[in-house]
Amino acid sequence: MGRLFLFFVCIICLDAEAQIRFSEKEINLATIPEAYEIRGDVILTNASAAKIYLLRADAEKGVKIYTSKKTLLPADTCLLVISFIPSEKGRFNKTIKLVASDQDKPYELNLSGNLLKVKADDKTACYYFGNRRNNSIALKEGPVVINAPAEKRDNSNKMPDPSAEPLQQPATTNPGRQPDETPKSKVSENELSRAEFKPNNILFLVDVSGSMKDSLKLPLMKSALHTLIDVVRDVDRMTFVTYADSVKVIKEGLSGADKKTLHELVDGLKAHGLTKGNKAILFSQLLAQKYYIRGGNNQILLATDGKFNFSNDNFKTWTERQQDKKIIISTVAFGDDKTAMKNLKEIAERGQGSFIHIKKRNGSHEKLLNEMKERSKIQ
Repeated sequence: MGRLFLFFVCIICLDAEAQIRFSEKEINLATIPEAYEIRGDVILTNASAAKIYLLRADAEKGVKIYTSKKTLLPADTCLLVISFIPSEKGRFNKTIKLVASDQDKPYELNLSGNLLKVKADDKTACYYFGNRRNNSIALKEGPVVINAPAEKRDNSNKMPDPSAEPLQQPATTNPGRQPDETPKSKVSENELSRAEFKPNNILFLVDVSGSMKDSLKLPLMKSALHTLIDVVRDVDRMTFVTYADSVKVIKEGLSGADKKTLHELVDGLKAHGLTKGNKAILFSQLLAQKYYIRGGNNQILLATDGKFNFSNDNFKTWTERQQDKKIIISTVAFGDDKTAMKNLKEIAERGQGSFIHIKKRNGSHEKLLNEMKERSKIQ
């Protein structure tokens, strides 16, 4: 009897020590009109003071699990995607058991919904988290990389190794900016004095989809970013996240004093792929909260030329996460698509930020700087 009691006490202790927090464990996709492949994703957060390793994910045959990281540092986050190709229409319910190093008992996730029609073929691009590798469970920490699917499918339930495909780094062979692309800023570092402006925690969520290849859009965006970088200080923190057919954390938590690296990151931005921005805002919110500055300006600058999917459910999740680490979101719009401009204005209003329209060279390069100064000015 004593041993039985001890066994139950141990089980309770193991549950109490679980330190991974999930954005949701019951992923209900509701009604899906038509799909070739079904995907659901969830954000994981390490709420402990120690490293946590994602060891294994178990599911029924045909269900694949992808992760952006396998090693979570304290307060670190990662994205997990559950994917399968349905053989028939109707209701589905997939259970996934995620084994991690913080407890013996697996975490249990559930993906459910109702598919009305199975699509015969899928020619559109889609994104995944991590790089596929058959039967690989090696624990190698890698950068957050959300890659497009490989042609050959992995039918195992093992989590692939995201570090196998390195993060695309910006070009550094010729870091000098082209005069026709990013005109030299005329602002001064003294323009952002500590006496007048609070510290800034800025996350740039930058659209690098194919539509940004326009002869004016990308150069205008780079010019505005360079101007802002010229004046940020060592107390300011900068994070760069890009999205297109993949979502990538380029650099996070950089000091404003590291101007060479910041300028090189901007120079290395190149447009490619199709826009797949779903979940990018929510992921960026958690990343911005990681570097939250109390009493400072904590802000996401979403730079894009297109419509961005940010549903009522997404906004509800955004609001629930704000709590004592409030992040505002401002949208930086390029182009003249009326539907996209309306959509970006709504996102800025919901995020209690500003809508910034950049469409010409003269004066536009200082708009991001002016926005940051307005938000961080000490009243």
